[in-house]
Amino acid sequence: MPELSINALRVVRAVAAHGSLSRAARALGYSQPAISRQVSAAEKAAGQPLFVRGARGVRTTRAGELVARFATETLAGLDRLDERLDELTYGPEVRVRVGAFPAANAALLPFALARALEQQPRLTFALTEASSPQLVHQIISKRLDVAVVASGPGLTQLALEGLRIAPLPGGELTVGVPSGHPLAAMEGPVPVRELAHASWIVGKGARDEPQFGAWPTLTDPLIAFRTRTWHSRFGLVVAGLGICVIPDILAPVVPENIALVRVDDPNWLGRSIIAVTRNDGVETHEIIVRALREPFEGGEPSTPERGNGVFQRNPGVV
Repeated sequence: MPELSINALRVVRAVAAHGSLSRAARALGYSQPAISRQVSAAEKAAGQPLFVRGARGVRTTRAGELVARFATETLAGLDRLDERLDELTYGPEVRVRVGAFPAANAALLPFALARALEQQPRLTFALTEASSPQLVHQIISKRLDVAVVASGPGLTQLALEGLRIAPLPGGELTVGVPSGHPLAAMEGPVPVRELAHASWIVGKGARDEPQFGAWPTLTDPLIAFRTRTWHSRFGLVVAGLGICVIPDILAPVVPENIALVRVDDPNWLGRSIIAVTRNDGVETHEIIVRALREPFEGGEPSTPERGNGVFQRNPGVV
């Protein structure tokens, strides 16, 4: 039997799976003529037709079914061979299950995982997004290895007894306003009284999720919109339909046409962000925690540079 190429095996497997030359071409990123040539080469190698063409696509012959099954087994074996060779060169892959509340999942965690991969390229991650109480429960029940959670006024008290905790940067709150808003032009942090008559865009979700409503110490604020996602909140702010509370850990991913202003409020006690692991954690879990804490180390500021009470973004700092 003439040699069947690896590319031909991939094409036969894709055509058999999709039942169509055109769909297989889209799945593999090839042109349809290239797919046809590979099928012809495979049929020549097999010495008999592998597919029967019809108006609605193709179907496999008995020989086609045999070759497609062989292709699946062979390609899976080649993938395993690649993995074993990588392990010989770089060491085995290590899977870490990491979770965070939505705002941390959007900026703080991705940058930390990128730093962790610089130290240990063989790390792989399973990511979870949930409320802080749910994340702590998953740590306790051993469904997560590392969790980033929020603690403070207005949030559900967390059951952290017996767990290892490490403080993280970014617990401050800011207010997001359109870049041309009067609050963005004020010198220094904005006095909280300036927020009293603002229209607010607030979060919407389960009871134990951090909602990031109006500024925490305001009484009877005017709520203009409630929306679940940060993208919706950002869009409403940019459109000039209100302002919203934004944790400073989101600064690197906030649109440039939103100004993040600090607030002068002596009655606000603040919130904290912490990394939570079990006491039986392994070194790879500590790599993640250190990467999350990295902005703290060396006494460097944990948030972007500020001027006139407005964040000046630096995407390299979280």
